[in-house]
Amino acid sequence: MSIKWNKKSHDDREVFQFRPSTDPLIFFQESDLPFSLSLMTIFADHPEDNCLSTFSPVSHNSYLLNVQDHRSSTSLHEHNFFEFAYVLKGHMYQLVEGKRYYYPQGSCCLMNRHTLHTEEIDNDYVALFLSISPDFIQRLSNYGNAPLFDIENVLSSNRIYRYLQNNMNRTAEEAKDFLDFVPRITESQQSILVHDVFEQMIYVLLEPKIGSTWHLQALFLSLIDVLSNEQYYNIVHVEGKNKSDVFLFGRIEQLMKEYHGRLSNSELSRILNYNGSYLGRIVKKYTGKSLYDYSMDFTMDYVMKKLSEDTIPISALVEELHFSNRTHFYQIFKEHTGLTPKEYRKQFQH
Repeated sequence: MSIKWNKKSHDDREVFQFRPSTDPLIFFQESDLPFSLSLMTIFADHPEDNCLSTFSPVSHNSYLLNVQDHRSSTSLHEHNFFEFAYVLKGHMYQLVEGKRYYYPQGSCCLMNRHTLHTEEIDNDYVALFLSISPDFIQRLSNYGNAPLFDIENVLSSNRIYRYLQNNMNRTAEEAKDFLDFVPRITESQQSILVHDVFEQMIYVLLEPKIGSTWHLQALFLSLIDVLSNEQYYNIVHVEGKNKSDVFLFGRIEQLMKEYHGRLSNSELSRILNYNGSYLGRIVKKYTGKSLYDYSMDFTMDYVMKKLSEDTIPISALVEELHFSNRTHFYQIFKEHTGLTPKEYRKQFQH
């Protein structure tokens, strides 16, 4: 696939917006456009040349990735859109919900909106990304109106289309999954069946005309028709969250240390974007304790450390840790240590 493009952006509007979350290792990548296409070129030995070119109905931009502070080797992100990632050249690794996945040239994946992931940039590759909004998916079915040709009715049975439809209204905690596409065709066949579709998409975005909206939709349908053909690709449905319990528990542990255990179930759920009851089950699985009891271990460890090392008043500790009931604080501390805070300080202060 080779696209020659030297057209400058005709609109200052950014295709993507990047919004931080309450978790410092996670950010949100958002777009209010129904469709866009991006080409990312990675040079492992010369990261200053890493480049991203985006093509959308409103703008065409190209910029260096090293000036984008939202990208790092450790941060994960999720979208408000579905994302196809296709490796055009080289091979790419993605970290998805805590597990590392390998994508050789010609392979592809379809990432759900709430699946946490990031593309590694430790080797050379060129990857293409399609950003597809839920509204764009709705357009494909002509908003429920009957198609003109009977053959078009097969869309409802297309595996990729069903996957997209099934994930339109699912809640965040249920949607940590994605599809992997392993090619069964040669590189030359990929060039004819897949690369040509991508090239046509870019040309439509660069030179729109009357009917281009429908043309873009038709090209996308052609793409999912190829990718869902078992003679061309093998599709694997991966449930991300089922494979990332260890990673998720590690994030819970990290946050508990950072907040000295003073995170409620609802606060932890908001930060990690998982259902609170599911987080409770993860903690129970690895510790045998409830989330509350597990959090109190971190709180009491912090209190014991402060009492043994500092002269901070006990009342200040109670206030710092946001205990509204001082009696309750004393009760919990004695359950953990067998001593009152004052007795513990007297016995263990250095």
